[in-house]
Amino acid sequence: DTTHHEQNNRIPNQLTVDVIISPSNSKNSTMCPNSITDMSKATGAAVLPASYREALNTLTANADSSNNNPSLSTLSDESLLALTKKLLSHFYSTKGQWVGGDWIDGETELLRLAGSAADYNKVLSAFNLGSLVGDYLRTLVDALEYKVDKNKKQPELLSKVRKVGDDEVYGPVAVGGLYSGISFEVWTSPTPDAGDNTNESDNSEDSVPVAVVLGAGNQNFLSILDVLDNALRRRRPVLLKHHPLRPFLSEPYGIILEPLIKRGYFAQVQDVSIDATKTLLSDPAVGHVHITGAFETAQAVHDTLQKAHPQLSSDKIKSMITSELGCVTPQILDDGVYTELELQHVCQTITFGKKSNGGCNCLSAQVVVLPKHWAQKDLFRSKLFDELKRQPTTPCYYPGSVERKASMVGKCKQAGSKCATVVAASVSEETQISEADQVCVVECGSPGDEGYNPDPLLSEAFGPVLAIVELDHDESGEDDYLAKTAVPFVNDKDNIFGSLSCSVFTPLSKGKTYDRKGLQSALAALLYGSIGVNQCNIFGYTTIVKGGKWGGHPLEKLGQSGNGHVGDQYGIIGNKNAKAIVYGPSLETKPILDLASTPPPIVFEVLMELTCTPSVLGGLMSASKMVMIRSVHGIISYLPLVGRFFQ
Repeated sequence: DTTHHEQNNRIPNQLTVDVIISPSNSKNSTMCPNSITDMSKATGAAVLPASYREALNTLTANADSSNNNPSLSTLSDESLLALTKKLLSHFYSTKGQWVGGDWIDGETELLRLAGSAADYNKVLSAFNLGSLVGDYLRTLVDALEYKVDKNKKQPELLSKVRKVGDDEVYGPVAVGGLYSGISFEVWTSPTPDAGDNTNESDNSEDSVPVAVVLGAGNQNFLSILDVLDNALRRRRPVLLKHHPLRPFLSEPYGIILEPLIKRGYFAQVQDVSIDATKTLLSDPAVGHVHITGAFETAQAVHDTLQKAHPQLSSDKIKSMITSELGCVTPQILDDGVYTELELQHVCQTITFGKKSNGGCNCLSAQVVVLPKHWAQKDLFRSKLFDELKRQPTTPCYYPGSVERKASMVGKCKQAGSKCATVVAASVSEETQISEADQVCVVECGSPGDEGYNPDPLLSEAFGPVLAIVELDHDESGEDDYLAKTAVPFVNDKDNIFGSLSCSVFTPLSKGKTYDRKGLQSALAALLYGSIGVNQCNIFGYTTIVKGGKWGGHPLEKLGQSGNGHVGDQYGIIGNKNAKAIVYGPSLETKPILDLASTPPPIVFEVLMELTCTPSVLGGLMSASKMVMIRSVHGIISYLPLVGRFFQ
């Protein structure tokens, strides 16, 4: 989920492209997948590429209503509802076009997957894109329908409200029908001490119209959700500059977003060069920038805008930027007595969060936080190593990640930290991996002890590094380890980088998660934008398609994990401090995410039919038809003489 997560070891641009993307030419992309943009290293001014100028002209023409389409910022709620419904209907009707295509092969090649792993990724990737976009649009329709007609049944997320101290808590509601037992809440609190990263600026009369989204580089669904959030929720015309690693996304995006393209509300262009990007951001037509990337890149964006608008204050420039910038994601284990099965499931969840996508996720587990005097810490370590061996390894494909891992581990070894690489099998026989792709576990020690090494906690690895730190704690209190020791440690940004997301694991022996006052107090105090309780952080992100939120915590004043958020279709948050908390089932329940036990591809194909359709009945009929055809094909393929024609 990063536009420019590489902080060192950047690969220079190797190919320049000057092309505006539309549904008709979206396949004509030859951008080199190793072309990485680093704005901080740009050399000087550049002429705005013709494709960029054409896109801006199209968007600004609609912004001031100089053609037949009203500007997005002036649309009534009723008109926006009609547009969203049109987009959703188009999304359903074009499923056969955006599910397949060259873009799926492009992503598989980028991820360096082969054989069964490639086959699995092709259906999973299409499902992730389709299910998230569909859920986002359906939620926005629900929110707008309630907004224009208060006689409509109140949405579930708005109907469940409780108080935890000064926090107002909405929910819980299910994260989705496919994930039984997993729910989320939105916690909001007053904002008298809000930090600088509460940017929720809306269009105003003196604002310039176009929002530029700098595309994410590590997932296929991130950029399109950023586009939808800016265009439909913020009502800004959007120009998406694709990440150079994922130029192929112009194909499905062009199909899905065609109604916005035709109305002049959305345009997309490919990456050309560093200087071209800086020139684009400096254009007078650009009034907002949204970036998914690194802290350094966000600062470069700020500096570029400040140079282009010297008359504006630094605070005004900050209000023009929203960003999601990553995190050293902590996995916090509560003290107490866990069953062996609970420990196994904790380790399974952490391992999935670490190994998914080669560790190249902003929410990838990076540090395990343990109580120093916890009686089960050695058993936990043993099970964690077993799990890291059991779940297969995927290639760490993202440019610079392997080198960054080597640098981080090398420094830790020089500091005297114990570093152990855990070797596991590849995700498929045909997929090539090396030791550099395997997870390295770094023992950091305990703060205050001789030899303590905080380095792996102070910068995002964005790759296969997992640190372990132990926190000393006075055991005289009852159920206060989280609130008095763990939470203050991770909230202090001198100890650990970022505030995007974290996970907290706690045993059933200490009580149910909703009913435990000590746990609820600790969750209220955690300054992270998303918190998983007995659950993987990935579901923190997916709350945005159901009315939740994703972004750094607004009270983390350094802005290490960014500024603003995406989500909040129901308007719960506004300018308040907010975070999303996801609850998993008891740790006795087997986690649904496991790289060593993935569902067969046809499961996701069936789910695609069920979720990317306007009606349940239609989805069931389509899924049944597909299963029947596959079954007949499978039977025939085993016939000795006929089967060879179906191979």
